[in-house]
Amino acid sequence: MAPVPSGPPPVVVRVLGALIAEVDGAPVSLGGPRPRAVLARLAVADGRMVTDDALIEDVWGDGAPRTALLTLQGYISSLRKSLDPANARGGLGARVLVRDGPGYALRLPPGGLDAAVFATLAAEARTALGRGEAETAARLLDDALALWRGPAYVDCLDREFAAPEIARLTALRHGATEDRAAAALVLGDHTRAVAMAEAHTREHPLRERGWVLLAAALYRFGRQGDASTALRTARRTLADELGADPGPDLVALQDAVLRQDDAGVAAVLPTPVTTSPARRHRRVPVPLTPTVGREDDVRTVADALRDHRSVTLTGPGGMGKTRLALEVAGRRDDPDGPWFVELAGLPGRSADGAGPDVGADPAGAVATALGVTSGRGVDALVAVLADRRALLVLDNCEHVVYSVAVLVSEILRSCPGMTVLATSRVSLGTPGEFVHETPPLATTGDGPAVELFLARASDATGGAPATEDDRLAAARLCEGLDGMPLAIELAAAQARTLSVQQLLDHLDDRLAVLRGGSRATPRHATMAAAVEWSYRSLTDGEKLLFTELGIFEGGFDLEAITAVVDRRDAVLDLAPLVEKSLVKALGGHPRRYRMLETLRSYAASVRDHDVTARVRRRHVQWVTDLADAAYVELRGPRAAQWMDRLDREMPNVRAALEYCADDLETHLHIAGGLYWFWYRRGHVAEGLRYLEPAMKARDLPAAVTVRAVAGLTITRYLAGDIAGLMESFGRLAELEPTTVGDPVPRSDALVALAYFEAGAGLVEPALTHAADAVVLARELGAPYSEAEALMSTGTAWLRSGEAERAHDYLGRAIDVATTSGYRWCEASALWLDAKVSLAEHDDDRAVASLVRMIDACEEAADTTSTMVGLMTLAYALFRRGHVEDAAALRAVVDVRSESVGYWPAAMDPVDLGPYVAELTESIPADTAAAAVATARAAAEGRDGTSDLVEDILQRCR
Repeated sequence: MAPVPSGPPPVVVRVLGALIAEVDGAPVSLGGPRPRAVLARLAVADGRMVTDDALIEDVWGDGAPRTALLTLQGYISSLRKSLDPANARGGLGARVLVRDGPGYALRLPPGGLDAAVFATLAAEARTALGRGEAETAARLLDDALALWRGPAYVDCLDREFAAPEIARLTALRHGATEDRAAAALVLGDHTRAVAMAEAHTREHPLRERGWVLLAAALYRFGRQGDASTALRTARRTLADELGADPGPDLVALQDAVLRQDDAGVAAVLPTPVTTSPARRHRRVPVPLTPTVGREDDVRTVADALRDHRSVTLTGPGGMGKTRLALEVAGRRDDPDGPWFVELAGLPGRSADGAGPDVGADPAGAVATALGVTSGRGVDALVAVLADRRALLVLDNCEHVVYSVAVLVSEILRSCPGMTVLATSRVSLGTPGEFVHETPPLATTGDGPAVELFLARASDATGGAPATEDDRLAAARLCEGLDGMPLAIELAAAQARTLSVQQLLDHLDDRLAVLRGGSRATPRHATMAAAVEWSYRSLTDGEKLLFTELGIFEGGFDLEAITAVVDRRDAVLDLAPLVEKSLVKALGGHPRRYRMLETLRSYAASVRDHDVTARVRRRHVQWVTDLADAAYVELRGPRAAQWMDRLDREMPNVRAALEYCADDLETHLHIAGGLYWFWYRRGHVAEGLRYLEPAMKARDLPAAVTVRAVAGLTITRYLAGDIAGLMESFGRLAELEPTTVGDPVPRSDALVALAYFEAGAGLVEPALTHAADAVVLARELGAPYSEAEALMSTGTAWLRSGEAERAHDYLGRAIDVATTSGYRWCEASALWLDAKVSLAEHDDDRAVASLVRMIDACEEAADTTSTMVGLMTLAYALFRRGHVEDAAALRAVVDVRSESVGYWPAAMDPVDLGPYVAELTESIPADTAAAAVATARAAAEGRDGTSDLVEDILQRCR
């Protein structure tokens, strides 16, 4: 609250009437309506920054011209010249109207805004009145009310940004006027008290406190009859206009006046109380079971309610919004509340889910909860709440969101003491609303999701203890249920019939299993009913898109939606699904989306068979196109981005591969395009699983067969499966490149044959195939194939003992790969070059090549090649006598292998096998053990073992 200065501040902005600004006591020019609106908007913010976009929206609205930003900057410059002429040059030294990040702020000196001065004086007066210091209160209130020269922000009455502040200041003015009458009454100035109260009730007949003051003042003035008349008029006015019964103060005063009980009148004499007032009402249901795992959310929402008067808890049905709201409300200490209003039973939107609410009357529901005897609409309800201070909890607003938004806006606009906490599957969209998306419960370890399940399961089974196996299964079950509280509670209710493992086994049929909830709340009796509650509110287009998006596994982006749904207007229906918490926006660019598994199950249950067939076909085609693009992109400069993309899309890839398992051509088309991903991530088992069918491929297009067999061969090589490698290599050899007519698969076959022939020591055929591959790659303009062929040539010379030729061809491969951005091939050629150097006992050159290799692997997000490079570097450093660094790198690879499931020495028993054996035999056991302990500790940190590796690399550079 702004302090009241002892002397006039140098700059003053007055908004309690027509907008005026004064510098050193003299009025200054503010320009026309729009620059004045800019100043008013900044005054409303009271020192906080307002962004450029917000200023343009509030000043121009939908009619903002293209030049609005430039015009705004011109207005700011002019206002600076008026308000801060000594420091306004170029805005660089401005002290009053300042640039603050992406916007502007009005930083007035203490006492520089009359509205803030008024609010401070009124608050100090109320405190003084509560302490019995009526003379001080009267003086402060006279000063405060004298600041008003007309309606607040009268220049901006038609502007939406000013409405809440106008309502707040007007309500404070009414309260200050009543406080001044109360002070006069306490001081015995009955004439003034009566005059002020009569004028006030005449102008604002629905403010109950004014009637109480008038009746008390008339009684104290000796006009008992007039006091009784005033009380009857008050009762009749409130009943006629609001349909409300008189409040307790009015009833008590009327009784005291009729009995001419001076003490009774004094007892209800209205003087504000500033310390711990007794709560008049508390109407919030008490949960029947303890709340689990929501402490962080309770704190977040409670903090939000301190800064925002409208807070909405969103999330899909069953996420625990109501329970969270009850927990927050139950800890409140509002003088007139809190109040809980259930809106689920109201009639809502039209049958097709479109348009405004049909027959909805949330104001009537609130009036009933507050004990107002008859509903008279929003205006009447607002009048009842005008001087109350309470939290109003509006539960289940989604089906009447339009009507609730109107109601909440009016309450907040006209009732400064009211705060609203709403629960809804879609935000209300009211000005200043703070939206808290209710998250799932954490499912890790013994987290709150597992705690909730075990607690409710214990209730269902009469307190039967959970075994360790139950806990482990419960953790997997809760993860499969997305941490959704209702789903967890419904699953726990079945613990009387099924074991935890059986519940886990039945997750595929979750909608049939997740039932048995409260009979008192039908929409929460089953998981299907909870989802149906949201599904019914959708338009036909939204329903169709919801069911179509259920085909995606794990997540999806806009490009995927466009490819799979194939309907131009589908994007228009996406935003409502996100708003209604049926699809979750995950952030990032491009934005990704996800559906909870329970929602996907419901979507599948209501999806038409023909729709399923259509989107499934298009989903498989989208994954096939993704694999084709990945095959090229993983050999280019964007490999790292594509590795990240494939990490995200692998659930969709797996779903497509499982769906087309009987369609061998499509299956191998996808797998053959993605084998580099599995290779580089070290996902050996998964890669083998999807590529093994390549050995059965007959009479398929050459491009499909060659890529799949080549992918299987290199994956078996990565796994160290020598027998399998020879089998698939033999199959690759059967696909004689000269018989492959298409040049692209022919190039793939030549490169793959050359690579494995060279590795096997078959020098002559490797050199022949590699040379043919180089020629063909240059004809095709495929530098990645050229780089691989040159690398294979270098490998052949390595195996033949021709070190100089090996360095030459590997250097060419490095140059081509580096120029084309093919980081994997660059790294692999550097590794091979390092092995040539090690064979020559040129350890320094080997270390330099390996450092470059590891850097290239990091750039390409290549997990397996990084581990190969680190293990080889460990050996090179050991040969240079750097035993501790060698032990550290060896330990890092060991630790990483445990999580990845890939062991470099198995891939290369010819060279890496002996390297590792020598390291194992030669490094002292205590040094190796200490290194492993250090690596394990580092792996548990935020950056894992990366910092440990980087320190060693820096010493090598």
